[in-house]
Amino acid sequence: MKKAIIAIISFLIVLSLFAGCSGNSQSENKAAQGSKLTINDILASSQAQETTVLGTSPDSLDYPELDYTAEVDLTVLNSNMVYSTVYNMVNSSEDYLDKTVKASGTFDVYTDPNTGQMYYACLIADAAACCSQGLEFSWKGDHKYPQDYLQVGDPITVGGVFETYEEDGVRYCRLKDAQLAL
Repeated sequence: MKKAIIAIISFLIVLSLFAGCSGNSQSENKAAQGSKLTINDILASSQAQETTVLGTSPDSLDYPELDYTAEVDLTVLNSNMVYSTVYNMVNSSEDYLDKTVKASGTFDVYTDPNTGQMYYACLIADAAACCSQGLEFSWKGDHKYPQDYLQVGDPITVGGVFETYEEDGVRYCRLKDAQLAL
């Protein structure tokens, strides 16, 4: 009899734990709906959004202004939406092809050790500033690194036309003919 009572109590405790975990179903549903955003949803939401800043976040950085009209303006979104949108741009690039994009982040450069080819990017961090997505760009005009560029880690705003290209069988995304605010 004692074993049956203990089993029933244990079952009720486990059941209550599962019920407690499902108490966030509304916010989970909203998050799930948010992950199913289309390009039109993102374009429509390209308006300033409120954000809660915990300590120092990318939202609190002072990025340079760039007078550039873009179809996808990441500079007016909060850091969570920017990070999510850039992730979506990289993973669903066909939805963004030939759209003008404007983004703010920090400048970074990568040199391929095998070819010596240099790649320039605007790194965009999430709200906690622990993760970042890079948005590669090719600057319009004739520019030399390092004299014409920012230093790695400096705030940057960049605008350009979204494209994909292939190198060694791998598909990459970038903003071509980019304009920069230094």
